[in-house]
Amino acid sequence: MTDVANASRRRRAAGRPEAGITVVELILALAMTAILAGAITYAFTAGIQMHRRHTQDLAKTDTTAHMEEELTRLFEGARLSTATAGTRAVASVNTTNGPTTYFTSETNGTSTDLGCDRVTFTTTGAGIPMSTFYSDDDYETQQTARGPIGGLAEVSLGTTAVGDSGDKTGLFERIQRPSDTDTTQGGKEFVLDPAIESMGFQFYDGTQWESAWDTTSGVARLPQAVQISYTIKDDPDQTTHVFVVTIPASDVNSLDPYSSTTTGS
Repeated sequence: MTDVANASRRRRAAGRPEAGITVVELILALAMTAILAGAITYAFTAGIQMHRRHTQDLAKTDTTAHMEEELTRLFEGARLSTATAGTRAVASVNTTNGPTTYFTSETNGTSTDLGCDRVTFTTTGAGIPMSTFYSDDDYETQQTARGPIGGLAEVSLGTTAVGDSGDKTGLFERIQRPSDTDTTQGGKEFVLDPAIESMGFQFYDGTQWESAWDTTSGVARLPQAVQISYTIKDDPDQTTHVFVVTIPASDVNSLDPYSSTTTGS
């Protein structure tokens, strides 16, 4: 027994560690656990934020995709009537007050390199309101409430509201059926895309892009194409998005470009 006790004392004297966890080891373990937990929490939070931003970006993309489709449909349906079939008329169809079909642009004091900031034209692409399909009202009631259903319509597009917009901002679309001689008002206006910060229009005359077009005071010819440029709200990069819509009803091309003085057939 004495030999066993002596051996134990000799081992302790030689500095051999005994089994167990020291205070330093415990502190190190707790510190590592805290660091690991913090890293996991940061990664989880960052993942949630990234998912939220991705969802918001997708929502904006879906919205602007719908807007581009809508504008493409409207411009592709642009139409002018001529005073005499087979001739190139001046100022479209003339009534006692002015033309009832047109393609005009204007700038409301905010002209940029994007082009003019409003375009108003007559189109067959405005379509029939979906509310018409689901309404139980008879034709006469719908005609009174919404105006003529289908047919030629006057469409005006711009980021400045024509009527009272309240606190709404974005891209406004105004539709009036049928078109009349006043290109500045009428019909119903709504926000087509609230995500739009700015928008400009340019028009191809067969040889180059122009920042203005007006068939009410010149030859009644549609531009060959329209270039639409726009920016999106809260975009940190302020990217300018651009797309081009060709107008099928236009007779303008590189061999026969637009000229405000051309009156031949």
